[in-house]
Amino acid sequence: MTKRILFASFWVLFFGIFILLIIPGHRYLIDGFPEHLGKKTLFDKSIFTIHIISGIIVYITGVIQFTPSLRNKNISLHRKIGIIYIVASLFCIIALYAMLRTTLCPGCQASQYAATTFWLLFIVLAYYFIRQRKIQLHQRMMISSFICAAYFVTVRVIDRLAMGLFRTLFETDHAQFFASDISAWAVPLVIFHLYWIMSSTRKPSPV
Repeated sequence: MTKRILFASFWVLFFGIFILLIIPGHRYLIDGFPEHLGKKTLFDKSIFTIHIISGIIVYITGVIQFTPSLRNKNISLHRKIGIIYIVASLFCIIALYAMLRTTLCPGCQASQYAATTFWLLFIVLAYYFIRQRKIQLHQRMMISSFICAAYFVTVRVIDRLAMGLFRTLFETDHAQFFASDISAWAVPLVIFHLYWIMSSTRKPSPV
């Protein structure tokens, strides 16, 4: 019961932030692209739209993929949703690589390229491990991929709540944005992998 409450609380918080901080800022998909985005050509607008739509699909399918009570009820559905998750991730990743060459945040660019590349790496590894029937490694790679995908939500939380700290720690705007940006995905990724390592090496208690 406690795990179910924790999972439910996580998804409510995650999608609450998504709805409050991200969706209102992307109304230009309907109202038109503002000048400051620099999306003037049909190609740029199409790539940006693919990024947003595929990203939403990744987040929605993530609920089923990473909530055990939903995932374990129907393994066949889990596999089908997993394929959708992977395909949507690949579309989003390709769109990101196309977009990052003209990022609006030069200080964030290196971090964004790294997060996108790790996302791709984890997706490839997750697919490889499930083909090898290595379920635990597959699950861990899928969770790692979602941490990278969730960057677009977590970075907005840090921007709203923690930029004051980074402005205190670093002098230049470039360093401030780089540090805040990389902390949005690298810190939770490191925490997850440290937990994974400790869980794997933990010895059973003597009876």
